[in-house]
Amino acid sequence: MRVVSVLPSATEIVSALGHSRDLVGRSAECDHPDSVRSLPVVMAPRRWDSDAPSGAIDARVTAARGRGESLYTLDAELLRELQPELLLTQDLCGVCSVTGPEVDAACATAEVRPAIVSLTPRSLGDVWDSIETVATALQDPDAGVRLAEELRARTQRRESPGGLRVAVLEWLDPPIVAGLWTPEMITAAGGVPVGASARVPGVRTEWAQVARERPDLVVVSPCSFTVERTRRELSDPVLRTALDRISPSLGTYIADEAYFSRPGPRLADGVDLVRHLISREDWRPPMPVRPLEDMEVPT
Repeated sequence: MRVVSVLPSATEIVSALGHSRDLVGRSAECDHPDSVRSLPVVMAPRRWDSDAPSGAIDARVTAARGRGESLYTLDAELLRELQPELLLTQDLCGVCSVTGPEVDAACATAEVRPAIVSLTPRSLGDVWDSIETVATALQDPDAGVRLAEELRARTQRRESPGGLRVAVLEWLDPPIVAGLWTPEMITAAGGVPVGASARVPGVRTEWAQVARERPDLVVVSPCSFTVERTRRELSDPVLRTALDRISPSLGTYIADEAYFSRPGPRLADGVDLVRHLISREDWRPPMPVRPLEDMEVPT
């Protein structure tokens, strides 16, 4: 089957199901596993500003969405060349990818008629269900059941040791406390989520409010940022000072965004990470993570 995925999490799901060979096209942000990086890029951002400060990116995105402008382009000519039989997309967030209507328009222009599967998970359970949805579309439902059941078992809820409060930040300027499936991840890890609710988008807030929540643990994982990209952002002394003032008892850690923002298999690794950070038992971080205290304080 010829599959185009314009969603990084969907690309990861296809690969985890053992169907990497079926992928023929991707988005520019589909970067895991490494093997997909050689695939043709069907979707790309209209503007590359990943090195701009968080505040500048937020202002541009907010303005573009306010004008009803898409943040991405789809290459209709490449779609025509690739002739996909299945196209994986989403209809949850216009900031993360193209939306359903944009996909429909591009396919019409390209004169291709793939089966279109749009993933819109809002909870951790929805994410695991979406794995089964993709597997069914790939005509391999048994693989989906096996993988989803494995991930459900890994993320079973655990009792909170002393009600430790955990905040995961998905953006820095302004600070946004992660919502949707992230509060459930924290609960599954044995923590108590603060600042946001499950199944609803993240909450734009202020640093003083994050401090008033008195989290015991803070995980900084801005959407689309690697650990090193976040470290560069925190070279801004204003942001670093605001984060330092929270002073959680278990510390502040910087984590790769893929383990919190991408609704795919690696969310289970994100749950494992929070478990380790809470309990400090079997301390082997399953992903790129750095304690904030290891960073030099900017002057």
